Amino acid sequence: MKKISWLVASMLTLGMLTFSSCSEKTKDSAKDTVEGAKEDTEEALDETKSDMKEAGDDFKSKLNEDKEALKSDIDGAIAKLDTKIDEADAKMDKATEKEKEKWKMRKKELQDEKDDLKVSLNKLQAETDEKWDNFKMETRTKIDKVKADLND
Repeated sequence: MKKISWLVASMLTLGMLTFSSCSEKTKDSAKDTVEGAKEDTEEALDETKSDMKEAGDDFKSKLNEDKEALKSDIDGAIAKLDTKIDEADAKMDKATEKEKEKWKMRKKELQDEKDDLKVSLNKLQAETDEKWDNFKMETRTKIDKVKADLND
C-alpha cells in the first residue's frame, strides 16, 4: 500500500510539474503584457506631468489676476483717503480751534489707514503663493474698514 501511495504521489507531482510549466507562447504573452503595462504606465505618467504643469500655470495666472485686482482696489482706497485728507485740510482752514482739533484727529486717522494700506501694497509684491489667501483676506478687511470709515 505504501508503494502505491508513493507511486500515486510521484505521478501526481510529475503531472503537476508537466502541466504547470510555462510554454513559449505563455512566456511571450506574459512578456507582451509586462511591456504593455510599462508603456501604459509611462503614458499615464507623461499625461499626469502635463496635467500638473497646466494646473500650475492656471494657478499662477489666477494668482496674478487676483494680485492685480487687489492692487487696483488698494490704489482706489488710497486715492479716496487722499481726497478725504484734502477735505479735512480744507475744513481745518475754516474751522474754529475746537473743530480744528477734531479735524486734526480725523486727518491722523485717515493718514494711518493710508499708511497701513501702503504697507499692504508693498507686501503684495513680495507675497508667496502659499500665503496669498491669508494676505488677501487681511488686506480686504483693511479695505472694508476704510470704506466703512469713509461712509461715516
